[in-house]
Amino acid sequence: MLHGMVKVPGYPMAEEEISGTTFEFWSSLAEFLLDPENVAESDIAPLMAAGKKEIMQAIEEFWTKIQIPPHTESLKWTKDFRDGFTSFRKDVADLVEVAYGILGLELFDRLISQVIIALGNSQVGGAVAWEQIEASLFCLNSLSDCLGDEPEEDESLKVLFQSKLFNTLADFGNQIPLKVRQTAVHMIGSYAVFFERWANFLPTVLNFLFVAISTPALARNASKSISSLCSSCRSTLTSELSVFLYQYELFSATPTADDIAKERVLCAISYVIQALPSESQKLDSISRMLEFVDKDVQQFLTILHRHPEAAKELGVSTLQCLVAIGKGLQAPDDIPIILAGEDGGQVPPSFWEQERGLAVQTRILHILQTLVGSLTEDGEIIDAACAVFRTGFAETTPGPFVFPAAVVTKFLLERANCGVRVETVLSTASTMVSSHSLDGSPDISTEVGFFLELILGLVERLQNPQEDPEVSQGLVEFLNRLFSRYITVIACYQPKERIEMLLWFVMNALQVRETLVKKAACTFWASLVSFAADDRPELQARINSFVHMCGPNLAEKLIWGIGGGASRSEVDSLTEPLKKMIARQVKAKTWLSASLLRNGFPSPNLSEKDKTIFLNKIMTLRGKRGTNQIAKEFWLSSRGSDFAYTS
Repeated sequence: MLHGMVKVPGYPMAEEEISGTTFEFWSSLAEFLLDPENVAESDIAPLMAAGKKEIMQAIEEFWTKIQIPPHTESLKWTKDFRDGFTSFRKDVADLVEVAYGILGLELFDRLISQVIIALGNSQVGGAVAWEQIEASLFCLNSLSDCLGDEPEEDESLKVLFQSKLFNTLADFGNQIPLKVRQTAVHMIGSYAVFFERWANFLPTVLNFLFVAISTPALARNASKSISSLCSSCRSTLTSELSVFLYQYELFSATPTADDIAKERVLCAISYVIQALPSESQKLDSISRMLEFVDKDVQQFLTILHRHPEAAKELGVSTLQCLVAIGKGLQAPDDIPIILAGEDGGQVPPSFWEQERGLAVQTRILHILQTLVGSLTEDGEIIDAACAVFRTGFAETTPGPFVFPAAVVTKFLLERANCGVRVETVLSTASTMVSSHSLDGSPDISTEVGFFLELILGLVERLQNPQEDPEVSQGLVEFLNRLFSRYITVIACYQPKERIEMLLWFVMNALQVRETLVKKAACTFWASLVSFAADDRPELQARINSFVHMCGPNLAEKLIWGIGGGASRSEVDSLTEPLKKMIARQVKAKTWLSASLLRNGFPSPNLSEKDKTIFLNKIMTLRGKRGTNQIAKEFWLSSRGSDFAYTS
């Protein structure tokens, strides 16, 4: 009966809804067979044999049901019918994945043989049943995550990938339903691990994918699969670089070239370039890619005055292409990292720090300056330009996108002085500082000093962090990055009064409405009150003077927040500087006591006894984890019984 329900005529959810009601039964049966309980040992073998037969029959019946309708038929469907059919196919995919645990290689072979049989029809004068091929590829796609490191299915996949399927699909002169090519594109990307083991099958599928990107409906998924394969198999594809560059040139010249597809393919080609054995060998291919980018820049300049909105979109897309190239050229995580100067000797200039390499950097910088200089007030352009610099910050060795800190600083300060996307500038500067805080990285104290001047100017203009929370968050987070290596830039700054102004600004950030600003300020104060540089007594003395100046007010702000002034979700963040203060500062109890002595502070709901108990508890814990729970209880007491809920 159940098989009969699956075989009811008509397309599921569009013409019949009976077959979909059987999914739960077949899934439950498959799961039971995976782990049969309360079955006698002698009955397991015959039960499994019978069960596998039924499951395989059901899969074949569902395989028939998910076959795509003729285009003329699907045009008649409503959106609900199309959505229902798509949902039905997803349910079948889930069932196939569960059934694989029972049927294993038998299921895999059956699906691939269905493709080969359907292809074979054309050799005997029959029409290719593309709807059957699509259904098989769809099911195979759902099994990609089931493959292990050494899957037995490799031999079956070889049969599929050495067939004429993908050469046939690559010939767009053939009348093949679009859905077949879409499913094939998905399937290739899903089996990237297979191509890592069997790279000899890559040229055929990549040829199909590169042809497919010129079809708008396939471009994004095809480019995603190209990127996946090139990332996984980069070392085996270096000999194909010239072909890839040529294919991209053809694709980018088409009027319908998709922006996201362009980015993905450039990133994919960059993965392969990264795998070349020497830096000098990378030069020609990188230069060729920059030629493609230059063409877009020229197009941007051509249409800028006549079509400013279209030019802006092209400008952002062009910068995103540079970002994609920069990301693709980054060394993979599994490659050993040797930081500059790590061996203790003088490091000679790298290829990218000499004439030919520097010319590439100059070219990239010129592209940035041209686009940003043409649209100085546009925030999206500045965001994209900063993203280009960020690709270099992730590197630990010189490269075409690893710009000198002085160059990046000059660019960022020019943008900040225009007053556009200051928060992006600060965020980018923060990332640059982090990348130059690693052991062996160049010291950029001079550049940090320039940014500190920018921040002091912003603080003087804003006065109150609530005035511009995004900028306030950015500048506090920049300050947080300085503690690991560049805190002396703050500690030694003159005149000292400007730093005091900065500290009061960050103090007030503890009371703004925006949680992210408050959290950044909490991190700053936790770092400052716990700062230890015992081997540098002069620096420690300067930091101590800041802490002693701010200590009483800091204690008051923290008590205000933990005492109900902040939201409950912020209590943990506020407790961090409190714990550090108690653990490191000998005057902590004095500062906290003074704050708690005020009548009705931090809340009229608290008695003097409540406040004394709270102080004694947190001082006894000396900054240990239990302080957080004490702080939450104090917050609840301050807010009153209406807020007494459990978290």
